[in-house]
Amino acid sequence: MKRTLFAAIAMAAIAATSNAVLADTPSHRDAVAFVDQAKIGQNLPVIALSIAKQTVTFTTIASKLGNAGAVKAVSDEINALLPLYQPKWNENIAQAYEKSFTEEELSSLASEGRSSKYASKVLAQQGVIGKQMESTSKPILTDLVTQALRTVMSKTP
Repeated sequence: MKRTLFAAIAMAAIAATSNAVLADTPSHRDAVAFVDQAKIGQNLPVIALSIAKQTVTFTTIASKLGNAGAVKAVSDEINALLPLYQPKWNENIAQAYEKSFTEEELSSLASEGRSSKYASKVLAQQGVIGKQMESTSKPILTDLVTQALRTVMSKTP
């Protein structure tokens, strides 16, 4: 779980630091298409909940609602906030992939998915992409978790 969290954070970090990447390039469009089709960013709620559970605020909520109640309340709030955070998270992932793959590779991945001859490179590059995501997407995770916990605390007697 820790390795997955690190990889996901690292993927997001790569993308956010890249100001040089133009969103209108074929390479970027292919990266976005690949991220969307492969649903690479779908782990955001799981990562956010994992981080939330490590906070003192979560412990406070759990003391009032019980652990299961706290998990449900925080998960529900994270899910409600996803429309605000998921697009940037996915964009950061796409930018990370764009930095690690050529235009040809991204085009193949976008059109062929797991059948692409470059699919094995996706696994090989996860560590690099994860490190990049960690720095660029940490603010997204921090904001999402903070907002979710604040909202749950305000609703908790």
